[in-house]
Amino acid sequence: MDEKKQNSQEEQRTSTGQFAQDFFARNKRRERSIDNEQPLRRYQHLPAVHPWTIPITTLLLTMVWWLRPILAGTLGSQLSFGQIWPLLVYSLFCSAAIGYLIASRFEQKDWRLYACLAGSTLVLFSSSLRMRFEVLALLFLFVLVLALLPLNLVQLKNGVGLLALATLLTFSVPVCIAFLGNNYVDQNFLNSSWDLFYASLFYLTALFLPKAAGRLLGLVTGALYLIHLLFFHAFGFGVLTAMVLAFAVFVLSFIRPLTYRYQPLAAMSALLLSMLIL
Repeated sequence: MDEKKQNSQEEQRTSTGQFAQDFFARNKRRERSIDNEQPLRRYQHLPAVHPWTIPITTLLLTMVWWLRPILAGTLGSQLSFGQIWPLLVYSLFCSAAIGYLIASRFEQKDWRLYACLAGSTLVLFSSSLRMRFEVLALLFLFVLVLALLPLNLVQLKNGVGLLALATLLTFSVPVCIAFLGNNYVDQNFLNSSWDLFYASLFYLTALFLPKAAGRLLGLVTGALYLIHLLFFHAFGFGVLTAMVLAFAVFVLSFIRPLTYRYQPLAAMSALLLSMLIL
């Protein structure tokens, strides 16, 4: 009887241990499955962006890049047609790539994004732009960063990735246009480029990180943008309008998901208007 009782107790402990082992194994498999699905469903509760987001982003960003040197008076006579057309095509490809990144919330690896980046790379290495190493290196670096942004292994979905995107968006295409037009970059043009840097850093924050963390970071980037406006510009109609635009776009980020469809359009439009009035 004692042996039977002992054997039953051992069998009970064995079955209990096996059950606990199976339970924890199932939990681990479930956690791994959730982790694998997380990048795909992280923002699925948010509605899709407006269908016009990609074409309008392409147009507005290209206008921002080309209007910067034109308004600053640095579009020199040395910029030939053989340099204008590849720069323009490159601008369209890269701004379209940013549009696809915004539409996919910088998460999904859309084949159309990489098609645009392949097109911009092809333009770089098949045109006269390849003859200027400085221009080639800077523009290719921009393509490389855009290609790495949606990759989880690189871990750029944070403030560092946002900073890299805003920096290259500001100091890539406009600087190359000014450099090719004059064979140098004027210091005044570089100083005025900080308007675009702080504005793009702020307007891209909620699009780059469309969750509570992005809204909190928007308080920081928004404060930096306002400080730059107040300390480096004479207060007037242009600065006041830029501040109103920034406040309006910031408010939109707090009433999601209702306004998420239109927020990229509002952010890109405000970015262009700010560059025109500052």
